Amino acid sequence: MKGYLLDVIADQGRDLMDLWFMEDSGERSMLAVPYRPRFRVRGSLEDLRRLRGLLEEKEGVRSLELVRAPLDIMDRGPVDFLEVEVSIYKRLKELAAEISALGSYRDYSLYDVDLRLPTRFMHENGVFPLAKVEVGNGLKLLENGDWTEGPLPPLKTSVLEVVPEQKGPVRRTSERIRSVRVGEMRMEGEPEDMMISFLLRELRVQDPDVILSYGGDTFGIPYLIERAAANDLSGALRLDRSGRSLQPSEKEGRSYFSYGRVLYKPPYYGMRGRLHLDLENSFLIREGGMLGVSLLSRMSLLPVQLMARMSPGSAISYMECVEALDRGRSVPWKKNSPEAFKSALELSRSDRGGHIFDPKVGAFSDVVEMDFSSFYPHIMWRKNLSLETLSCPCCVPSAQNTVPGLGYYYCRKDEGLIPSVVGRILTLRMGYKKASKEGGGGGPFPEELGLGPVRPPSGADRVKDASNALKWVLVTCFGYTGYKNARFGRIEVHESITSYARDLLLQAKELAEENGFTLLHGIVDSLWLSGPTDRADELALRAEREIGIPIGVDEIYRWLVFLPNRTNGAGALTRYYGLRGDGTLKFRGIECRQSSTPELIKRAQEEAIYALSGAGSAEELNEHLPKALDVMRKYGSLLIERDVDPKDLAITIRASRELEQYSAGSEHVAAMKLLKREGVDVHGGQKVRFVVLDHEAKRPEERVALLSPDMGGVRYDVERYLALTARAMESAFSLFGVDRFRALKALKGVEQKGLDDFQ
Repeated sequence: MKGYLLDVIADQGRDLMDLWFMEDSGERSMLAVPYRPRFRVRGSLEDLRRLRGLLEEKEGVRSLELVRAPLDIMDRGPVDFLEVEVSIYKRLKELAAEISALGSYRDYSLYDVDLRLPTRFMHENGVFPLAKVEVGNGLKLLENGDWTEGPLPPLKTSVLEVVPEQKGPVRRTSERIRSVRVGEMRMEGEPEDMMISFLLRELRVQDPDVILSYGGDTFGIPYLIERAAANDLSGALRLDRSGRSLQPSEKEGRSYFSYGRVLYKPPYYGMRGRLHLDLENSFLIREGGMLGVSLLSRMSLLPVQLMARMSPGSAISYMECVEALDRGRSVPWKKNSPEAFKSALELSRSDRGGHIFDPKVGAFSDVVEMDFSSFYPHIMWRKNLSLETLSCPCCVPSAQNTVPGLGYYYCRKDEGLIPSVVGRILTLRMGYKKASKEGGGGGPFPEELGLGPVRPPSGADRVKDASNALKWVLVTCFGYTGYKNARFGRIEVHESITSYARDLLLQAKELAEENGFTLLHGIVDSLWLSGPTDRADELALRAEREIGIPIGVDEIYRWLVFLPNRTNGAGALTRYYGLRGDGTLKFRGIECRQSSTPELIKRAQEEAIYALSGAGSAEELNEHLPKALDVMRKYGSLLIERDVDPKDLAITIRASRELEQYSAGSEHVAAMKLLKREGVDVHGGQKVRFVVLDHEAKRPEERVALLSPDMGGVRYDVERYLALTARAMESAFSLFGVDRFRALKALKGVEQKGLDDFQ
């Protein structure tokens, strides 16, 4: 049999691996194959022999073997370890925990315990998700092409949508179904049991390989399960190809902290024999589309519907695990490699981030923005920085391999695990970027017509999707070098990367000044310079040649405004706007770029800044300020006359904790209380959307209204929204003498002219 490997799923009940295929004949089939995972235990030979005796009669242990070979990525020679083959999947982690306890959590180090079983199986069989394979005496890979040049497998998709009869601001699983949709087929207004039966019948007829949903994990699938139960159709609710009825998820959603934000991950509703992709809850699909997710799935050996729900950090972590397995090494479980002892002086030298040159507050003409391309990943790759290459025993420190200011040195003989993975991603992405610039790419491919809403684009946009997916993996790879739980992390590697970054940024700044440019701002991997813009490309080429890392001109501005911090007036690191050479505006960090800002205030701030776009230089900006004030008057009038759709005033706040953990009674806490009354618990990382009715009110229902499909009759707090708009205007125009008080007067139409206006 030949076909595409649609999915690999571990059947925990039968202890088999279920392989789902899209056969060349058009049939969809499942093959259950035996697979016995192994994990490894490291310790003294005496302890391992004793452990082998204890494990021989343990349930779930199929075989035990003492082995002497390199095990960890750090090993330079063979070590003793016990290989444990498991016959009961559910016992794998249980056995590992028992062994760890037997060794008092110190005598044994365990490996390959928590790697996902589908990843292990695919690695051992040399295949990957959606690969073209031949099934015979095992699996044989039949292709090794690039999906940007050739088509994805001929998948068929259907959009699944179940809409409740929502009577208030909150969708409830107890509300009856209003309509259902499968692909292009829709039913509405019929009895619930008929609509559920219609949905199931259409799924059988259309027989999609991929079910697409918008919020299926968070609401759609749990709602359908609830309504099927209410209509005695639970046993018939078979959405996938396994023949099993869909059940509520055994796992709850969870809140987690990532890069300074609390995020929420909903429960996972996967399918068997079909892929369920929740487009509303997939960052990677939003950024890289179906092609980007498939590419990362291929590189990490994570199944597609799982990869779509994971973060770029999970992708890089699994790519590193796959690289370790490729090298014949195992993946540590519960890594325990504490930071080496450092004196206070050593800590002050090493425990630092990237370099920052504080921005000069003001408006500037002829500004060049230069960025290093994938700065930290290139340092990791070019300097061979990895946990096993840092201060290796096979090399000696020299001027060529010593980390600036820290005294660490890196190996110059063998490529490290992390540089190998990062280098492969960088090489691939640089190839995609080059193809995109040259107008290359692939498609359109008739085979991809069935993908519908997630059909990859053609040509340059196709390779751009692939490049975007890899970009986010590169963004996260640096953080994982210092993350305490990262399997291949080591804080000294993290420190070495930032040390090189500081040194190289200083070199770039000095080169710019030698070539007649003046530094305005610099942050980690970017420089903003004023000077001869016609020589910017020449400077970038020289900097790349001398520093050894790609750097390019990102933007050239006719004028650029660096804004001050509200608290102390110093330059804000990431708040600016400017007019590009092509006449378009770029905004960063201000209210119109923030997801919490109401749509009306975003439009008001953007339009007010666009009123300045007629200025050809920073010196002309003040001349165009009256036009910005006119925009403020227009939007103030709309608010005062209540000529605004309340939906455009919705404030979106991401909760940072559970309701009970808040002590202050802010507006979003009032909204969370209203949701609580409706039976909805808001978890940290979930968003709350509301309109302010009366900012001074004490009772939640009088203070805010939850955003709902019907906002007719909602009377918003005019003064509150005028104040919020004035705050946004002050943020953008304080450099030009427009503080919050003056902005508020302009919004209310009482802006007074000064003597300077008549000169």
